[in-house]
Amino acid sequence: MRIDTKATVLQVISAAFILLWIYTAGSKLSSFENYRLEMQHQVFSPMVSEILIYIIPAVEILAALLLLFQKTNKTGMIFSALLMTAFTIYIVLIISDYFPKVPCTCGGVIRVLGWKAHLVFNLIFLSAAILALYNTPKREVSDKE
Repeated sequence: MRIDTKATVLQVISAAFILLWIYTAGSKLSSFENYRLEMQHQVFSPMVSEILIYIIPAVEILAALLLLFQKTNKTGMIFSALLMTAFTIYIVLIISDYFPKVPCTCGGVIRVLGWKAHLVFNLIFLSAAILALYNTPKREVSDKE
C-alpha cells in the first residue's frame, strides 16, 4: 500500500482549517452577546461592525463546510486563505499601532494569545493554506462536462 504524501498533507491542512473555523465560529456564536459587544468596540464604523458580526462566523462556517468535500475543497481553501490574509493584515496594523488598542474578537483560547503570538499563529495557517493551494491537483476537464 502506497501513501500519497501530497494528498495526506492536503487532508491534514483541510482538517486543521475545519477545526479552526468550526471552533472559532462556535466560540463566537456560543457567547454571541460578548462577541457582539467586542465587535462594536472595533475601529470600524457601527454599520460595518454590525455587518461583520454576522458575516465573519458565517464565512468561517462556510469555509469549513466547503473544505469537507473534495469537489469544493479548493474553494474552501481559497476562502480560508482570504480570511487568514484579512485577519493577518488586521493584526499587522494593530501591532504597527495603526489603530488604537482594539479588543480581540477571536473565539476560544485563541483570544488569550498576545498580538505577536496571534500573528505567528495566523502566518502558520496562512502558509499552510498557500501550501495546500499550491499542491492541489488540477481537476481534469472531460468532454462530458
